[in-house]
This record gives sequence, structure tokens and C-alpha cells, in this order.
Amino acid sequence: MLARFTPVLRVRSFSTSRGVLQQAKTGSEAALSSCPAGTVLNLQIKKSGKEPVALEDHEYPEWLWSVLDPKAQLKKLQQDPLKMRKKQLRSANRDKIKQSNFLAKM
Repeated sequence: MLARFTPVLRVRSFSTSRGVLQQAKTGSEAALSSCPAGTVLNLQIKKSGKEPVALEDHEYPEWLWSVLDPKAQLKKLQQDPLKMRKKQLRSANRDKIKQSNFLAKM
């Protein structure tokens, strides 16, 4: 006789720092890092190198907090029309290549 297995529901959880959760609740605009200062980041590249350690938020450059913000990036692009046009051309070229590849398969 075959045994019945019940499916196990797995809940994926992500660890976040208390500061990030508080920021999300309050809706404040100040960016906070996702790991507390002094946390080993496990990003060692060289065997002889040391493990990098997270710093305090004020020790990082200000531009770092706006890298993943699409509104800030768009505002930065609008200040430099040449970069914006280059990005538009790159996107249009990528779309053209995808369409060409799709039609070639037919």
C-alpha cells in the first residue's frame, strides 16, 4: 500500500534589520542599510584578504542610497540629455534585436 504524503508548505522568510522594518512602517525617506554595523558580509574575494564588515550608515557615500531608486535615477538622467538619449537608443536597439531574432525563428 502506498503511503500518502501531505504537501509541506514552506514559508520563505527574509531576515531584515529592525531599522528597515521601522522605516517601512513610518514611511520615512531616510535610507537605512539592511544589516547592522559590524556584520560580516561574507564577500571575501581573495584568499589572503579579510572579510568585509558592514559600516555605519553615515560612513557610506550619499549617492549609494539613491542607486536603486528609479525616480532618483530618472531625475539624474534628465539632467544629462546625452546620457538619456544614449539609454533610449540602447533600449530601442535591444528591442529591435529581439524582434529580429523572433522573426528569424519563424
